[in-house]
Amino acid sequence: MSARASMLAALLLGPTACGLAGRSAAPSPRSLGDAVASDPVPDDGDGEASLSEEGSGVIVPWATRRLPAPAGVARLAGSPLPPGLRGPLWLSHDEHGEPLRDPSAITAALPPEHPHAEPRRFQPIEDPQRTLVPFFEALARTDAGRPGAITRVLHLGDSSIGRDTLPHAVRSRLQARFGDGGAGFVLLDRYIHNVDSKLTQIESNDAWDTCYIRNRCDEDGFYGLGGHVFESEGGAVSWLSPREEQERRTSRVELWYATQPGGGELELQIDQGDPLRLATAGDDLRDRWQVVSVPPGPHELTVAAAGGGPVRVYGAVLETEGPGVVWDAISMYGAYTKRLKGYDADHLARQIQRRDPDLLVLSYGGNDLRRLVTGTVDPEGYADEYAEVLARLRAVRHDLPCLMIGVIDHGRSGVFTVPPEAVQTMIDTQRRIAVEQGCAFFDTVAAMGGAGSLRKWRERSPPWAKADLVHLTAEGHVWMGTVIYRALAAAYESYRRGPARR
Repeated sequence: MSARASMLAALLLGPTACGLAGRSAAPSPRSLGDAVASDPVPDDGDGEASLSEEGSGVIVPWATRRLPAPAGVARLAGSPLPPGLRGPLWLSHDEHGEPLRDPSAITAALPPEHPHAEPRRFQPIEDPQRTLVPFFEALARTDAGRPGAITRVLHLGDSSIGRDTLPHAVRSRLQARFGDGGAGFVLLDRYIHNVDSKLTQIESNDAWDTCYIRNRCDEDGFYGLGGHVFESEGGAVSWLSPREEQERRTSRVELWYATQPGGGELELQIDQGDPLRLATAGDDLRDRWQVVSVPPGPHELTVAAAGGGPVRVYGAVLETEGPGVVWDAISMYGAYTKRLKGYDADHLARQIQRRDPDLLVLSYGGNDLRRLVTGTVDPEGYADEYAEVLARLRAVRHDLPCLMIGVIDHGRSGVFTVPPEAVQTMIDTQRRIAVEQGCAFFDTVAAMGGAGSLRKWRERSPPWAKADLVHLTAEGHVWMGTVIYRALAAAYESYRRGPARR
């Protein structure tokens, strides 16, 4: 296989970590620059667009034809919401456990006169079916300080959660409130700009061949939990260590990999201990996990392809002894929602069963907006795709609590202008999917100030949206993550104290 890819410092997230002393970092991937987006090539309608973000190093053909900006919008008129979703929900307490005194604070609807400019101070989780109650039960066990009570969240999304900025804004607050469960699942290599962790320093010698699910490069569909396979026939090395500003007390390490016919050897080393050799030869392609218990504390994990044949590695899990919260964040940059259908269904079910999350969070839709605007897919077709993806993700546990975070407001998608009507149609469609599939829903666009608000976010000082009118800046991500945390915390407090529990 050929190689496929060669603030808020003082405010809320803490300082940016420096690289490990004495080790040279892997070379930065080349920047694609604006030229990538200048002349899209007509395709069969099934591929995805390359990112033009600095640091991206993988080129994938554009999928859509160049159409006038308003193309397809007339047929995207949103349907009215179910009546129960515009009124007060079942929230009774705020994030601090205090009774809510202003009923207007818990309505999901924006008033008609809203200027589409100011972000809302509070936006609730919409959960009329009380889908999140099992998650809150797990969180309550952690809150009670039960030994080993770790509440796990698996957050999958596109570039809207890239670089772990938004997820960490939620994670850091949950861990401060309920305890640190660890860094969770981490990819083995930061081979593009979009892959990162706010808790773990990811370094490599840039020798892994990376197969990413968006590129549909694995016929077997064995992409691991994170949608990325790291392969080498020898010589590739990765180092995972806690960022310098993070005081981690990791006590359990898991290496996620696979055996295969003719497989070589992996070498796993923790700190300066004796390396552990793992043979990966097997009769067929099969998921494997190597668990190592270590004394609680900060630990560095070294993973190397030791030769003797090809090896396949998916990533590693780093957890504490608990109690605490773990928020896994897996960004699949540039991916359509339907790309998760590229997994082998049984393999994906095993991966999720092994991780055993208490909550599934999904942040997709930004790339699918382009398909809506160009008419490549209509709302019904998108709903069908999303339903199939959810069925695969919940194959082992059909009642796995699920939270859909709606698409953020967009002004563009790829080379296409995205009008507010298309954004609102996507939000309405995602809300309907959540209700039909038994998921909770967070209306990100309403929190931002309504469809069309992203351009005014760009005008803030400092800007909360990037110039591409697709992504939020670090400041915008932190704000959004804080609002999502507040909504989750208020829903949890309402479960504990209010009528929802009764």
